[in-house]
Amino acid sequence: MQYRFFRNVICVISALLALPLYGWAQGGDFSVQRRSTADYDTQNRNLVYGFESVGTLGNGSYAPFWFTSNRQGLSSENRNSGLMHFSALGDISLQNNFDVDYGLDFGVGAGMHSTWTIHQLYIDLNYKWIGLEMGMKERWGELKNRTLSTGGLTWSGNSQPIPQLRAGIPDFVRIPILGRWFSVKGHISYGRLTDDKWRKSQAESAGDGNKYTDALLFHSKALFIKCGDKDRFPLDATIGLEMYSVFGGTLHNRMLYTDEILEEYKLPSGPNAYMTAFLPFNKVGEQGKENGNILGSWHLSLDYHGNEWGVRAYYEHFFEDHSSMIGVEYKNDLEGKKGFIDYGFKRNWLDGIWGVEVNIKESSPVRNVVFEVLNTRGQCGPICNAPLFPIEEGVDGCDGMYNHDLYDSYSMSGYAIGSPILVSPVYNKDYNQRFRSNRVLSYHLGVDGGFGDKWDFRALFTHTTHWGTYEDPLNEIQKVTSCLLEGSYRLGDAYSWKIGLSLGLDFNDGDLLGNNTGIMVTLSKLWKIL
Repeated sequence: MQYRFFRNVICVISALLALPLYGWAQGGDFSVQRRSTADYDTQNRNLVYGFESVGTLGNGSYAPFWFTSNRQGLSSENRNSGLMHFSALGDISLQNNFDVDYGLDFGVGAGMHSTWTIHQLYIDLNYKWIGLEMGMKERWGELKNRTLSTGGLTWSGNSQPIPQLRAGIPDFVRIPILGRWFSVKGHISYGRLTDDKWRKSQAESAGDGNKYTDALLFHSKALFIKCGDKDRFPLDATIGLEMYSVFGGTLHNRMLYTDEILEEYKLPSGPNAYMTAFLPFNKVGEQGKENGNILGSWHLSLDYHGNEWGVRAYYEHFFEDHSSMIGVEYKNDLEGKKGFIDYGFKRNWLDGIWGVEVNIKESSPVRNVVFEVLNTRGQCGPICNAPLFPIEEGVDGCDGMYNHDLYDSYSMSGYAIGSPILVSPVYNKDYNQRFRSNRVLSYHLGVDGGFGDKWDFRALFTHTTHWGTYEDPLNEIQKVTSCLLEGSYRLGDAYSWKIGLSLGLDFNDGDLLGNNTGIMVTLSKLWKIL
C-alpha cells in the first residue's frame, strides 16, 4: 500500500510539472522520438520533457505481434488498448570530468497490464569513462539496430526495464597500452525482477496447485572488445560475451529435488548466492537448480565504414549452460572413463542470430536495411543429462532455451527478456509461464527511411517456423508471419510534434498467435527546457 501511494504521488507531481510546459515550449534541433540522454547536445545542462499517446484497435486473438514486441514493455498483447506517456530526461555536466544523467518516465493506460506504471526512474553518475547507473532504465540489445532488428538473444528491449545497480564502462574506450586499435566496454549489474503479482496471478489462474516462484534477483555482466580505428582503416571487428542470471527468490507449492511439495521455500539469496551468480563455474555435480537460471551469448561483428554507406555483419550465439557455451565438454561416463564430448557444429554453433545491416548515408528514401536469420533448433540435441538412468554415459543437451524448472521462464511480466520471436508466455491461453516453442527458424527483414525532414517510414516482415520444445513438441509444426507498416509525419517548431499511423498483421496456421490485424495511432511532443 505504501509503495502504491508513493508511486501515485510521483506520477501526479510529474504530470503537474510536465503539462503546463506546452505553452512556452522552446525550439531546438532534437528528435521527437524517445531517446536516452546520451543523444542530447553536449551542454552544461539538458532537460527534455516529453508526452506520447498511443491507441491500438485490432481484430483477432491479440494485438499484432509488432505492436507488442521490442517496445520496452510499453505495450499490451490485448487487441484494444491505450496509453498516455510522460517523461523527463536530462543531464548535468559538472567540473572535473563528472556528469550526471537522470530520468523519470511514467504512463497511465487502459487495456494494459497495469493502469499506472513507472517505466523509468534512474540516475547515472559518470566520471570520465566509468559509469554507475542506479534504477530502471531503457536498454537495448548489443550490436543490433534497435528499431529494425528482432533484438538480442539475452537482452532485446522487449520487456520492462529491470531496476538494478550497474557499474562499468558504458561506451567503448581505448586501451592506451595497446595503442589506438583496441577499445573495450562492459558492465556488472545486480537487480530484482518486479513481476511478483503477475507470476502469482498466472499460477492461480492456471489451476495447477498455485505453483510459482517470485522475488527473483537478477544479475548481468558483459565484456566487448573492438579492434579497429575507422579514422585509419574503414573495417573493424568486435567480439563480446554477455552472461545473465535469475537467482534467489521464493518457491511456492513446488518441488526442489524430491517428491515433497514445498509450500514455501526461500532459495539462496545471501552473499554466496551473489558470488555464484557472478562466477557460475562450479565443479561437476555442484551446479544445481538452486544456483539460478544462468544463460548468455557470444557476439561477433564486422563493420565497414564507407564514405557513402556502411555495412555490419554480425552473429550472436546463445547458450543456456556450459555445453552450449563452448560446444565441447570433458566428462566422466558412469564407469568413470574420462573423455571429450563434442556436440558438433550443427547441434550447437548454428544456434543464434546471423544478420546483416546496411546503412545508406546519402539522401535516399531508404536509410537502413536489416536482414536476420534466427535458428534455435539445435540446443545441443534432444538428449538430456541423465546420470541416474542405465545408459552408458551422461550426455548434456536439450538445453530448453529460456525455460527453467524452478524459475519457469526468462521473462518479465510474461514478456521475453530475450528475443520476442520465441513467442512470450504472455500469449499462453492456459496461463503456463513457460515458453511453448523455443525451437524456431526465423527469417526477418526490416527497412526504414523517409522523404525529407518530415516523413518517415518503417517496415518489418518476419516469417517463423515453430517446432515447440524438445520436452513438449507442438502437435503440428506452426508457421507465423508478422508484418508491420508504419509511417509518421513531423510538424511544429523544430518538428517537435509527430503523428504516426501503423498497420500490423499476423498470419498463423495454429494457435501460438492466431490471425490478428490492427491499427495503431500515435501522437508525441517534446519540449526542450534546457
